[in-house]
Amino acid sequence: MWENRSRMLFLSGLLLAALVYIQMGMYLFCTLMGWDLHFNFLQLCKTTIHSLGFTWGGYALDTLVLYSFAWAWWKTVRQIRLCRRFDAQLLQCLDERQTARVNRLYRSGKGDVYVVSSREPLAFTVGLRRRRIVLSTGLLELLDEKELAAVIHHESFHAAHADPLKVFLLSLLSAVFWYLPVLKHIHAHYKVVREVLADRHAMEQTGGMADLGRALLKLLKQRQPAAVMQAAHVSFADTAINYRIQRLLDPKIEAPIQLPTTSVFISFTVIVLLTQLFWAFMA
Repeated sequence: MWENRSRMLFLSGLLLAALVYIQMGMYLFCTLMGWDLHFNFLQLCKTTIHSLGFTWGGYALDTLVLYSFAWAWWKTVRQIRLCRRFDAQLLQCLDERQTARVNRLYRSGKGDVYVVSSREPLAFTVGLRRRRIVLSTGLLELLDEKELAAVIHHESFHAAHADPLKVFLLSLLSAVFWYLPVLKHIHAHYKVVREVLADRHAMEQTGGMADLGRALLKLLKQRQPAAVMQAAHVSFADTAINYRIQRLLDPKIEAPIQLPTTSVFISFTVIVLLTQLFWAFMA
């Protein structure tokens, strides 16, 4: 069920954004070429706005389309640069001895775990194309070997399934299409689902919930205000930690799919308004 929910959330977010982008791309291309594309939704909106005498509305629509493309491009390029900058910073504070030890004991020498010198207990997976599991020396001091193994299995799930990239994509879409608030709901719920799946993978690998549960509880006690990290990542103890602990204690607990009332209301209102524009044009 959790796999289906994860797939449904991710694909629905991408599909909604893709449909809007396709319409925007057709509209932008035809506007630049001076063509009239009457079956394009945005073109219908602009024609209707002009016919009603609101010339400024057409300019606002053009601005919205250009903004949606430019903002997405800028945030993507910025994220790539942030990931590269993070790589450089990672090497500066790398604890090579602990990194070699952890990779040898827990990852069979794969070399995808990096241990950094920091007193704060940290565990996250970072990177768009090349994912890396980052742990801190403070985390190694806090957890015993079995608890650490559970955390690494959790993060290895994120790395294997490219979760930093997927979470970034949904975050990007929710930021670009702020006027489609349902995307923000999809992004938030998707993060919770991925953490639950990663927890389940860790429990399967360690043979139970005890080690993972103790690690979560220890990190919860040590929890401090999270430092702002802009590089695309997913963190072990930053998302729905209380719910995850409850679910470890009672696996039958399910996260209800809460209806985003405000998002539904806004979406319904937009649909009604656009429908009125369409019928005004047809009349």
